Amino acid sequence: MSLFPSPDAAETTPLLSGGSIPPPEAETESDDDNNAGRKSTSSSSSTIRAGDLVPRSIEDDVLPETAVLGRNLGWGSAYILIISRVIGSGIFATPGAIVTSVGSIGLSLLLWVAGAVISWWGLAVGLEYGCMLPRSGGEKVYLEFTFRRPRLLASTVVAIHAIVLGFTSSNCIVFGEYVLFALGKTPAENPVEVRILAVGLMTLITIIHGCFLRTGIFIQNVLGWVKIGLVVFMTLASGTVVLAGYRPTQDVRENIFPTTWDGIWEGSVWNWGIISTALFKVFYSYSGLQNVNNVLNEVQDPVRTLKSASTTALITSCLLYVLVNVAYFLIVPLEDIKGSGEMIAALFFQRIFGPTVGNILLPLAVATSAAGNVMVVTFALSRLNQEIARSGLIPFGEVLSSSRPFGAPLGGLIIHYIPSVMVILVPAKNIYSFILDVEGYPGQFFVLATSLGLIWLRRMRPDLKRPYKAFLPAVWARTILSLALIAAPFVRGRGESSGDHLFRVTYAMVGISVLVFAVLYWLVLVVILPKIGNYRLEESTDVLQDGTTITKLVHFDTMAAATVATPVLPASNLGAAPQVKQQDSKPAKHNVKTTFNYYKDPGDGSAPAPFYISQPLSALTNRPSVQQEVVVTDISGDEDKYTLDSHGFQLHRHESKEMDFADDDQIKAQYYPEVEQLLKDATGASRIFIFDHTIRRGNNDIRDPDAPRRGPVRSVHIDQSYSASVNRVQYHLPDEADQLLQKRFQIINVWRPIKTILKDPLGIADANSVREEDLVGAALIYPDRAGETYVVKPNPAHKWYFKYAQTPSEVTLIKCYDSVEAPGVARRVPHSAFTDPAEEDKYPRESIEVRTLVFYD
Repeated sequence: MSLFPSPDAAETTPLLSGGSIPPPEAETESDDDNNAGRKSTSSSSSTIRAGDLVPRSIEDDVLPETAVLGRNLGWGSAYILIISRVIGSGIFATPGAIVTSVGSIGLSLLLWVAGAVISWWGLAVGLEYGCMLPRSGGEKVYLEFTFRRPRLLASTVVAIHAIVLGFTSSNCIVFGEYVLFALGKTPAENPVEVRILAVGLMTLITIIHGCFLRTGIFIQNVLGWVKIGLVVFMTLASGTVVLAGYRPTQDVRENIFPTTWDGIWEGSVWNWGIISTALFKVFYSYSGLQNVNNVLNEVQDPVRTLKSASTTALITSCLLYVLVNVAYFLIVPLEDIKGSGEMIAALFFQRIFGPTVGNILLPLAVATSAAGNVMVVTFALSRLNQEIARSGLIPFGEVLSSSRPFGAPLGGLIIHYIPSVMVILVPAKNIYSFILDVEGYPGQFFVLATSLGLIWLRRMRPDLKRPYKAFLPAVWARTILSLALIAAPFVRGRGESSGDHLFRVTYAMVGISVLVFAVLYWLVLVVILPKIGNYRLEESTDVLQDGTTITKLVHFDTMAAATVATPVLPASNLGAAPQVKQQDSKPAKHNVKTTFNYYKDPGDGSAPAPFYISQPLSALTNRPSVQQEVVVTDISGDEDKYTLDSHGFQLHRHESKEMDFADDDQIKAQYYPEVEQLLKDATGASRIFIFDHTIRRGNNDIRDPDAPRRGPVRSVHIDQSYSASVNRVQYHLPDEADQLLQKRFQIINVWRPIKTILKDPLGIADANSVREEDLVGAALIYPDRAGETYVVKPNPAHKWYFKYAQTPSEVTLIKCYDSVEAPGVARRVPHSAFTDPAEEDKYPRESIEVRTLVFYD
């Protein structure tokens, strides 16, 4: 990063006094700090403090570590977290349902292979996103990053979907069924016992992960390797039976597996509606390849581990799935498989090992495998739930996002536990298959969103660092398939009655209903209630006692532009905005007694020492200064009394499409045109020329904690002197300068909060209270030209104003220069940041200031 401003920024750097003076680059758009949002952070951790703003659209290549659980997962644990999630109850329970639907061995095996290929398409998308944004939260982070508008919609939909449908019920049910089977009972005849065992498993795992973090990781690693060994053992056992001709029971017959090509495909059902439903079950069996994406804050070397562990897990699972399906078809007759329901693995063991071993030991092994799956799913989804709770969008977020008292996300586990138990207790037959379909269908909408989002980011954000790049044709294929799968349930099968079709698509309607509910929840929370209550939702952060950073949603009154402490949700994580009393329908004034830093005149008539760009920065900080105590008047409720001509500044209400101001190119492409139109509307000017902008953030801005910060300017100044203002036109528009200078022109700074301003607000002096004698030119000397700013001498007559709790929709127009010299027309206005003692503990100020030349016909 250059330590000096570019020529474009010559006169815009105020000469400040004292140790708070920023270096000259503080005012130039060419400074690399404007691109902080696109820079790589040298460390994966940074200190987050209460009140800091942690935007959802952080663009660091390595996002800051804000979890407190630590990086406990190495490559092996990450691999097991994926493979144990993928290989769960699906391979032991779904083959029977799939063959029953599609009718043949060939089509069934084809779907398992196709599922692996299609899963790779999705995995590639997850790998690109995960390596680009390696932070816990998975799809939540990716969709929030990509779909920033409508504001908070992506966050809300992901949150509601994860909470309502983020249960782990199917594997719990399989666990209960296989345990009963091992005990010699028929699961279908003992549904209550099945559910008791399922709830017991869910409860035990929640306690382990919630109270014994490292023990839970160890147990799930062991169970993961056990289930891999189990699948390998099943494959070897079936091969031994076939090759050796060993038949332990009369039910194991020769030539069960078709020996001809036509025999393999006999009975195939080529209906897309049927195939799509079977694919959902296949996808469920492959689901979990992105499981580690949800916990990347806890993974060692997350990018490298994510790429290798995920790919290895996909290859392993595909191979094992095909082998174990072949093992089933070699041992169990097709008609028995179709009638097995979820018990196909139990039949397999029984036919190979006989009633003693087959009905007791190996079903228990399958139950153990299902338990391992529940452990890793619960582990990952509890972290996702914790991220959701931290976002401030659900009630009791402060409690649910905490890692106290056992150093584990107990709140996220509780969010996961409740819906899981509720679904387990549903007294319905074939609930397992229904759960698979309900979980799989709405997920296709997220598949579609992330696929299209990745394609959009490739085009619009080529600047983003991508350690892994997905194969775009595969992403397009995934997109098209998602659209087909979304539409498939509504395609009626040949000969299917309306009633049967309606019953078959029930799962799709339930899934869509959940998504619709999420949109309605967002509409009420973010759109309708703020409109009715005349407030704006703002986000600030807090740090819990365990170090967890959370977001709080607070209300800011948009009518009076004063802060009102109105709860957003009945939750303890909702920030209580500062209380402001109301009187006569106007907000109470928040006047502030403080001090301003003025230029200290040496008294000998000498001008401030010029600053040469080649000088060390200490030459700036050594300028003498003097503090003057003043009372800054809050203009809330009286904004219309202050205009550019009467006082030199003016508040203008304007909603910007840009919210994050993290990308320099996007600011120029999207925000600059907004500023041009805003100024034309506010002033009646005919032409606007923007020559630079400055973004100010606190020293602990997490976009790049190691970079110098352009914090608030704490010295009274005017950006350009009169002569420097004329030079601005000549420098930027040399071919038109003579003609433009014959008419009225102004230099106006458009100053906008990025987040509601509480700490370090902007104070502006009444131009009429500042005499010409109070202004002192301070030179900036460049190699090829000279610039000049005004520093200001203290004067008790100066009147100071500010807008308390100024929101991003309230823009301050600051007149730095006006070529018109006429009574009642303010020509220039000093300004400076100041300290409000009542708000010193709040989050650092974030603002953007755009500097413009304004021309009139």
